[in-house]
Amino acid sequence: MSNVPIQSTMSEDTLKRHQAFWKHQQMDRPSWGVSVGFFANEAYPRVMAKMPSGPVKPENILVDDLLDDFDERWQAQQGIGDFPFTCSPFPSIPWLEAIAGCPIMASPTSFWAEPCIADFQTWQWNDRVLENPWAQKFLELMQVLVHHSQGRYQVSPSLMRGPADVLSAMRGASQFALDFLDIPEHIRPALDHCALIWREMAKAQLDLIPPSSEGYIALESALRAWAPERLLWLQEDAMALLSPKLYREFILPLDIELSALFPCIAFHLHGTALWAIDSLIQVPGIDAIELNLEAAFCDVEGTLAGWKKIQAHKPLVIWRIYSEDFPIWLEGILQEFPAKGISIQVSVRNVEEARKVQDEFRRYEGN
Repeated sequence: MSNVPIQSTMSEDTLKRHQAFWKHQQMDRPSWGVSVGFFANEAYPRVMAKMPSGPVKPENILVDDLLDDFDERWQAQQGIGDFPFTCSPFPSIPWLEAIAGCPIMASPTSFWAEPCIADFQTWQWNDRVLENPWAQKFLELMQVLVHHSQGRYQVSPSLMRGPADVLSAMRGASQFALDFLDIPEHIRPALDHCALIWREMAKAQLDLIPPSSEGYIALESALRAWAPERLLWLQEDAMALLSPKLYREFILPLDIELSALFPCIAFHLHGTALWAIDSLIQVPGIDAIELNLEAAFCDVEGTLAGWKKIQAHKPLVIWRIYSEDFPIWLEGILQEFPAKGISIQVSVRNVEEARKVQDEFRRYEGN
């Protein structure tokens, strides 16, 4: 762990606002967050310009270019929103899926994992997680980022998804869902191994994060929250492929177990699994819940009701992508939701959009 402490980057009012959010208390207003660059080529143009399309290996990630991309983003995002700039080791890469054995593929804008398990009976599990070349590359990047930042900004754990997401990638989405019915005897040990990868990588990352006197911010983009101690994000997007019964029987016990092992956990949820809210709000180790606005893909009224249910029980993070309807949407949200344990995060494609969002936020500051 670096001995260089994080420099103070928040006003006293901003820090108090974050603390009230985490304690699920009344706030003067929601905490605002704006992040520039949703797709990998928007956030990391130098790295992606040299990234080959097709199969990706750890050595294809060019550290110097990544550092230059981070420095440029840090400079561009100064003074935007309540969340100081934070970086994490290239969250566009599906790191845990790669560590689990999935081939990683790249396009000019993104990355994805290909299935790797054709037959559970012949698949060889590897419990030496931290010896994997992808794990070593990841931790190398994190150490480089901590040294390079020199306390100017926080280094955060990267996006790790969850055990179900990793197994879904390893088997392919369709086969993953069928396995619960056809070969359930293989599912539990497979999920246990995916949870082992999550646990080992989570601990290794937290051990590298320098101390901060003003709390910790996890993730640098859409999934972002403040916490008083080192924070991790957990998610199970693959639950949308399962019935509520199967999720609660096979996946939820692992989420309960993992969330209890670490000081602060935020859970990322999509509107395709609104039914999971009732279970997640009862998990003691899950401290905050984020639910996306996905107007084109899910029940918008159901999402609104989901936000209200989450806010009634835990700190709520609302996330959306910027579009021209943002001013009207924001006005409605602020009228609908009390300023209690709530944070609004907006992803934008460029600095121009970030300034538009900042201007809208400022209309409500001091009201």
